[in-house]
Amino acid sequence: MNKTTLRTLYKQKRNDLDLEEVISLDKLIFEELIRYDWSSIQFLHCYLAIAKFKEYDTLKFIHWIWAKHPHIKIVISRSDFETHELKHFIFDKETELACNAWGIPEPANALEVDVEAIDAVLTPLLVLDKSGNRVGYGKGFYDRFFASCKSTVMKAGISYFQPVDKIDDISEWDVPIDMVFTPGKTFYL
Repeated sequence: MNKTTLRTLYKQKRNDLDLEEVISLDKLIFEELIRYDWSSIQFLHCYLAIAKFKEYDTLKFIHWIWAKHPHIKIVISRSDFETHELKHFIFDKETELACNAWGIPEPANALEVDVEAIDAVLTPLLVLDKSGNRVGYGKGFYDRFFASCKSTVMKAGISYFQPVDKIDDISEWDVPIDMVFTPGKTFYL
């Protein structure tokens, strides 16, 4: 299937999840996240969920990182909708958040981080294929971000759904991810 078809299908699948299903799936994803060995990471970029889109809420995981791996600096982004680029900031307990026009929580008062410092990225997505090609919301923010990261950055996703076999319309600027955390299983791609 192509990205447009998959985007429509998986937005609907995610929207159709009821609260009990989301709570159950979130618990299974959280268990996968905390099973992974994060100890070698210094700077972990993590998205903050858009609640109205039923994205996996990363805040519980972020609090777990702060408690279990205090050496890890959490990094979050601010979106520039004119350039479709992200700027990156340290997220700690003192960081104030404000929602942008899309409902994305962003840092209001935080220290900016050079993209080269980031060791790992947790990216939101709707669906991906078995080669790590993602379908998001179609603006290319994370593809631009990944292209600017150091070559050793670990690119990971979080999805309520297992990978599909193949996305048909991958372009030269699409950057695949290395792994995805799903309910009950982590896929290494």
